[in-house]
Amino acid sequence: MNKNKIFGIIFVILGVLIMLTPGTIAPTCPAMADGKFMKCHWMGQAIKGVGGVMTVLGLVYTAVCCKKQMFFALAISNVVVGIYAILLPAKLIGGCMKPEMACRAKTMPMLYILIGLYIVISIVAAILNRPCNESHQCK
Repeated sequence: MNKNKIFGIIFVILGVLIMLTPGTIAPTCPAMADGKFMKCHWMGQAIKGVGGVMTVLGLVYTAVCCKKQMFFALAISNVVVGIYAILLPAKLIGGCMKPEMACRAKTMPMLYILIGLYIVISIVAAILNRPCNESHQCK
């Protein structure tokens, strides 16, 4: 098995873990007594969608054959999606205000770790697949 298949499998696994974190692995806060949801619930829903995109990108990465430029482009897109995913809980949607709430204590730290790994591995994949010219000088 070549390195790009391994990267693809890692991307699929991380995508699935990120998708499952807000609902199963480290759930966000439950609904309030009146049935309404706090904003961390909606952050979790958005993360589930982004995790799905990450999983599909990992499957595409695994299925692509023999084109170094394609692996490079997919790795760069993984970095962009990863940055977006980390911005959802950090700035764009956020979590509850109290630090002892489930989303702040469990969900968000777990997401930061998983998404951080996803971004770092994507950067490594991009570096290993960067385009080179005929004289093997990489840009």
